[in-house]
Amino acid sequence: MSNWVLIPLLLLVAVLQATLLPLVPVFGFTLDLALVLVIGWGLVGPAWQAAQWGFTLGLFLDLISGLPFGAHTLSLTLIGLLMSAGQLVFFRSNLAAPPIAAVLATLIQHLIILSILAFTGQPIAWDAFLLRVTLPTALLNTLTLTALFLPLRWLAQRVAPQMEFH
Repeated sequence: MSNWVLIPLLLLVAVLQATLLPLVPVFGFTLDLALVLVIGWGLVGPAWQAAQWGFTLGLFLDLISGLPFGAHTLSLTLIGLLMSAGQLVFFRSNLAAPPIAAVLATLIQHLIILSILAFTGQPIAWDAFLLRVTLPTALLNTLTLTALFLPLRWLAQRVAPQMEFH
């Protein structure tokens, strides 16, 4: 996909993530669309491109969020790398991969961001946050990834037709 299309699209996702999605909670929780897109693209897109998406989305989110700069960039880039690496091993044809990936990626992202906050001196109630925020958010991200998986796969087939999909 051309960067002339991709970068404005990722900027739009970041702005939606930071401004509109917190106003539309689902069961009281905010969907992490940026994370879901990085996971989904890591599962179906060209290898290693999800890390680029994660880096770009992370930078945009870091510029507009109140978290310490680099928290989103680090977590989303790392998740993009992990999803791309996993894709090379087993994800592309494994039906259990998307839900497992969504849960693990949500956990990884929250652990990274909480660790950065703790490192900067913020008090963190780890157990309460992981139980009351991470777990429901992982479920919401899994449901969203399930809904977006086929459209992302369709897009990947259009932008990288040489890739083999099972």
